[in-house]
Amino acid sequence: MSWVKALLLVSCFVVGCADFLTTNVILDHGLSEANPIMAFAQKSLGEWWLIPKLGATIIVTLLLWRSNNLYNIALVVAFCCTPVLNNIVVISGIS
Repeated sequence: MSWVKALLLVSCFVVGCADFLTTNVILDHGLSEANPIMAFAQKSLGEWWLIPKLGATIIVTLLLWRSNNLYNIALVVAFCCTPVLNNIVVISGIS
């Protein structure tokens, strides 16, 4: 495995954890989850909603590990960054 692929895989996992943390900040401020699947998980599982959230991150990382196309891996990692960036924008607008 190349060091670029390893860095992208670690980045994918870190971005998933950042999504979880920034979502918790938003929830602590009384706002709700925008993703209907995760909103359902939060209502159904309560505090344990982190299992499907982090589970999805692990599954995506494992699927990317099987790919040999660095461009596609980088594209997926960039796509995974968008919820985190959105969460940061929402957090910065909370007063």
